Amino acid sequence: MDDLANEREAVVEAINSLNFEPVNAEGILPNGGKSWDVLEPEIRTSLICILIQGERYGWIPQEGYGADQGKSVTHLEIDIARHEGIPILPFFKKLKYGADSTSADALLRDKFRKEIADWKDGVFRSEFNLASDLKDKVFRSLLDVLTGTYLRTAVETRVSKTATAPPTNYAIETPPPKPSTDVSTPPEVLFAGAGLSLSAGYPSANALAGVIGQALGLDPDQTSHHTLAQLFDVAETTLGRTRSISIVNELLNPPLPIEPTPAHVAAVQRFPVILTTNYDRLFELACDMLDITYIVRTPGDDVKDDATRAVTIFKIDGSIDRPETLVLSPADADRARNDASFWAKVENVLKTSRPIVIGHSMRDANSVNLMSKRNLEIKGVYVAPVIDPIDGRLLLDKLNLSGIESSASEYLWKKHTSTGHKTGDW
Repeated sequence: MDDLANEREAVVEAINSLNFEPVNAEGILPNGGKSWDVLEPEIRTSLICILIQGERYGWIPQEGYGADQGKSVTHLEIDIARHEGIPILPFFKKLKYGADSTSADALLRDKFRKEIADWKDGVFRSEFNLASDLKDKVFRSLLDVLTGTYLRTAVETRVSKTATAPPTNYAIETPPPKPSTDVSTPPEVLFAGAGLSLSAGYPSANALAGVIGQALGLDPDQTSHHTLAQLFDVAETTLGRTRSISIVNELLNPPLPIEPTPAHVAAVQRFPVILTTNYDRLFELACDMLDITYIVRTPGDDVKDDATRAVTIFKIDGSIDRPETLVLSPADADRARNDASFWAKVENVLKTSRPIVIGHSMRDANSVNLMSKRNLEIKGVYVAPVIDPIDGRLLLDKLNLSGIESSASEYLWKKHTSTGHKTGDW
């Protein structure tokens, strides 16, 4: 493992950037078990196996598991992946001119590479020179998990074989705090951002940008120089509106099952009004799970108010089940801004309510603009696992938000007062 430290780190970064969960030896905490006993179940429950083969074959155990097989630990791990039917993505480091080809280790390395790439029983592999080169190739390969490709189908098959647990049953013994009935205090409104969707397992904005960029023929570096809105603007011109929406739909229907998190479940019980920039339907699904009535408002729709509904969800950037409402490109943003009735209702909520901001970076101009127009005499709350010092000193003070360092679920399931909080405040 010591000859591929930079490469392994680069692969982990690529995986994390897509909001996938990497399983690597460095990231597994010791639990008192033997090394192989800890690693093996992690391999068997993985959905994809990424093989990085360097200039060396690798360490061959002389005792314990695999000691009688004469194979490296990496080779043993690949054997497990093959036995379990886990899709394997092999990446071979290009061998330098004059690289060792005669030692016992080199002969085993070349034999292993040939086995992996064998035309009949092997898999297609890619080569790399530098860690940065490998990172880009892994990123692009993993994008295929999110699109209608062989790899997505393979992962869906893998998920169907390993999914044994039924959907989460939220039998709530201690419900989250109810909305305050004190008429002297402003009602709370939730302003939810992408962080809540990411915590449920949805792919990241990097993944969305990557898939769009790939469809436009851009490499990851070229894609990174443009905003999502710019990419969608070009995509709609080049690929058409229908294809652009289908890309978003694919990402919001990933091969891994996604359901509302405890934070979503708490939110629909705690807040009569929810504002969100997320396209997905996790809040709606949480309401369905708990038999809570709700109504969804998006810019440009013709849904009328319904006072009988317990929860009103304002989806500022549209909803995936109503493709015509999605705000993807600058033209969509202009169209959304023309719905004066929608924005009047949103602004009225923010003028009379105490905002609880969760899952938002608050670095995009639209969110900051919306929060700037609210009643700034009412102190709001900004919740994040870690609050950047610059955000704390500039953004939060400017928007009159009290910063709370906490996970979304932990915050929403605990009762907080409007005047003080525990450690982690700003």
